[in-house]
Amino acid sequence: MEEAHDGTHRQPREGRPSTSAPDRAHGAAAPVAVDVAGGHPFGPHAASILATEHWSLLGTRSLIWNEAMSRTTVFLTVLSASIIALALLADATGFGPHTTTVALVLLPVVLLLGVATYMRLVQINTEEVQLVLAMNRLRHAYLKIEPGLEPYFTTGHHDDERGLQATYMVEHPSRRWRWLLVYFLVNTPIIVATVVAALAAAIAVLVLQAIDAPRAAVVVAGAVAFLAVWRGLMPLQRHEVDPLRDETPRFPTPPDLP
Repeated sequence: MEEAHDGTHRQPREGRPSTSAPDRAHGAAAPVAVDVAGGHPFGPHAASILATEHWSLLGTRSLIWNEAMSRTTVFLTVLSASIIALALLADATGFGPHTTTVALVLLPVVLLLGVATYMRLVQINTEEVQLVLAMNRLRHAYLKIEPGLEPYFTTGHHDDERGLQATYMVEHPSRRWRWLLVYFLVNTPIIVATVVAALAAAIAVLVLQAIDAPRAAVVVAGAVAFLAVWRGLMPLQRHEVDPLRDETPRFPTPPDLP
């Protein structure tokens, strides 16, 4: 301790506690980011790490959509080939017992392939929504680092339903019926489910024709088979393609936002 002229004591220069502020006189750099997410400060490499994760999610999203298109193409190709084969057989032998027998052996296999395709497409839709939510969280982190960029972000940066709708660019996100119409009733799984239901109806018609059932019974059986299969496939999509049902958002949209 050094003694001052007035008899008090003071700390020596080399013993003074340092502050957290950077010493700009000595050229020290300021912290890269001081915003926090989840109580943890961002480090100097936060932006590059977030960008790498973002590209990884984009790559995964591209892969699952390629798989969705490939599975749908395989199913429709097998169905088309089966119908062409049955048409050639019917043209060669007449649409009789031989054609019906081959159809009842071949079409159930195609039906099973269609159901499997539909189930996988529903899973892919669920994974797609989860990936979009994950990228919304990354955008939220970007805006924590650089808040001034918010006006330039078109996609959402909150991981709730409103943020999801913003990323999908759904007009009037407050109208839930529009969200359900656009992303539930006209998506690829619904199209596949409709084709599968029609295939099931065709199989039911062939079975009843094989046992010489009345025409009215054949028509009713075809309609019932179509509605039963279509209705049976819908709950899977309704319950699976809803990742927000059992998940609490980490970064919900503020209620005061329009």
